[in-house]
Amino acid sequence: MKHNITRNEEAVSAAIATVLLFGGVVSIIGLMLVSMLPIIEELEGSIERDDMSAQMMILAQQTEVLSEHGMPGDSTEVELIPLDGSLSWDSTRGGMWYSSTWFDDTTFRMKSILDFDDNIEIKHPESKTTAVCYSDLRLGPTRAFFYSVPDWVENLAISSAKGLAAPLGPIKIKLMVDGSLSENIAMNIDQSINFDTSTMTDLVLESSHELTIVASSGQGGAVLVTPDNPSKNDGQGRSWTIPLSAGDSTIHVISDSSNLVTSTINGAESSEIVLESADFREGTNWTKTYTLQDSSVLTITTSAPSRLILLTDNTGTAGIVNLKSSSGGYLGTEFLTPQISGFLELTNPSETIATATWKGGGISISPKSTESVMWPPSGTTGSPIVDIDTDVIVYWHNNNTNSDSIGASIIPASDTGFSSGLEHVFDTHNSNSLDSIITQIAGYESVWNFTSTISFNHSSNYESPFHEFSTDVGNHYLSVIEGHPMRVHRVSGNSGLFELSHDGAERCLGIDTTASGWISTDLPWNTVAGRSELQILDAWQDGSHPSSYSVDLIAEAGSSEYSLVASAWIFHISRLTYEFTSSVTGMEVAYSNGAVLTNHPEFLPTVLKQPNDRSGPGPRFASTIPALNPTSDSTVGSGNMNLDIELAYRESLASQTAYEVRRGWYSPYGEAIANSAASGLEQSIDWTIYPGRLDLLTDYVGWVPDPSIGTSEAVWHTNGEPIQFSLQLSSLDVTMTEAID
Repeated sequence: MKHNITRNEEAVSAAIATVLLFGGVVSIIGLMLVSMLPIIEELEGSIERDDMSAQMMILAQQTEVLSEHGMPGDSTEVELIPLDGSLSWDSTRGGMWYSSTWFDDTTFRMKSILDFDDNIEIKHPESKTTAVCYSDLRLGPTRAFFYSVPDWVENLAISSAKGLAAPLGPIKIKLMVDGSLSENIAMNIDQSINFDTSTMTDLVLESSHELTIVASSGQGGAVLVTPDNPSKNDGQGRSWTIPLSAGDSTIHVISDSSNLVTSTINGAESSEIVLESADFREGTNWTKTYTLQDSSVLTITTSAPSRLILLTDNTGTAGIVNLKSSSGGYLGTEFLTPQISGFLELTNPSETIATATWKGGGISISPKSTESVMWPPSGTTGSPIVDIDTDVIVYWHNNNTNSDSIGASIIPASDTGFSSGLEHVFDTHNSNSLDSIITQIAGYESVWNFTSTISFNHSSNYESPFHEFSTDVGNHYLSVIEGHPMRVHRVSGNSGLFELSHDGAERCLGIDTTASGWISTDLPWNTVAGRSELQILDAWQDGSHPSSYSVDLIAEAGSSEYSLVASAWIFHISRLTYEFTSSVTGMEVAYSNGAVLTNHPEFLPTVLKQPNDRSGPGPRFASTIPALNPTSDSTVGSGNMNLDIELAYRESLASQTAYEVRRGWYSPYGEAIANSAASGLEQSIDWTIYPGRLDLLTDYVGWVPDPSIGTSEAVWHTNGEPIQFSLQLSSLDVTMTEAID
């Protein structure tokens, strides 16, 4: 059978056209899908952002309640369920800071304070900037407090430092002798411990919490004890927690006004009222002696701002006390002195003669010299007030017979007026014997010179902080040639008593500059700029660079050049970040310092929740900073995560009248937070007419960006009225683990 096969050209053309048409449709669909992919990804990113934003809001609410109302040991648990992204901790980009001024018509600004190097800039144009002091806050669960003990110390009395909420305990203390672990100690928060250190060398205490330590040698002496929560502008307080050793201890409380003094020891409480004198040149005083068979913790509270002196030698032969001036430093023009028999020593480190007066007497002190007078003056029954026309240093000597004394004291820095600095001027205490000088570096490294009847140079660093040598009778000068400040103790004889601060406390640098612009100053720690995150964390842990620190500005105010006029608190706080991919990579939702933030979409910094603060009624401002720090057991990843958040401690950083409060934030969200916090400013008529003029802004109370454009810094504006300012820090330890179904 024969078939005739013919080619149908029209059919072939139709088939080819159909195939081409189908291919074109497929191509068009493909192009449409490609063009729609960013939209799909953006929709997915929006879902990611909205979902995690809601979860972060819950986290923020839980941490806010815990940080403001919880007690140490209280905890909360939050579950975070990622979609496609992952959770991680960012330890180096979560910083923020607060600052406040304690005098009217005073400003204090800072920049370059969170960039990990050893230099910051400050601005205080209203008066001469005398000095700046830094203290490491040791914020974070892995950052222990280090206490280096000089070899001359024979005994330590230790208790826990008291904040708003004490640690749940026990406090873990490691004794490191000659670089090796000697002993582990667990101490309860209400406990006092004593131990003999006479046979230990190169002793360092490593503590999980801040301690109150009274160090002594021989028969002891006398010391001015730091209050639990000292006032920032004058150093006075209303409560003290003091570790007492067995034997006799005398407490002497002095104040400018009438006082109700309450003491509690071993569960026994007693109170006494002391009335103010009619003489304005005298304050009040209260004295009591405690005889103990064993070490104990003494608690003293007062109704008026006061200072407290501890004497452990009641024979009237040993003890030297550094008195603080009414302006807060050791250098000043007004001092409230004890009504106890002894001698008053006045040192004038300036180039001009100083004249000191008190009720019934006075004395002149030549430049760069020291004078001693019998104390208290005859005819006084209260605490004598000494006024001087030039800033001087004042010591009280527990000696009933002559101006020579045995004991230990700080030699305040003459360039800063506080416990450390670059210049120290002093005389010997005792003309009958040699004085021992013990230097301790208040920084990372330093080269310094000592000049007297002998002269030499010496290098100190954080690995070898102490140097001890003897001096003869005469005037002595110690000055830093290069590097960081020094702290100097003077020990006369073989007995003494002083309060031991942790290694990162009160590191002060003299500035002595009047400037309307920015002043560059060193940060007395080692720089970690450009280092890896692991290296930075190691530096925070060993204390060679601070993870958070406070700044005190010392400047000319009133009659003194050494007044503490402003303070600031700078924090590196870990940021919890949820990272996801949208139409672009690098999107995130983050929780940082109480705020919920995101850069979605297109890297636009957005504030989803402002950091929590409270204001009113009237010119009041209060804030609690929730410092969320991961423990070493925390994990990261994209699985379902449980966050176990525990309040470690809460402390008061400030609670007093301020005149200007500022807040700054670390990038990349700083400008967004500053602008978002001032959202109500757009309703102000004054700001509309006079933008950027805080002095003309009278119809608005709240945050104002300063300067008004492009800044991460804001000022709390109250129309020029003083602010009742309260700032608290809550340290929250968080352990993040993957949830197991």
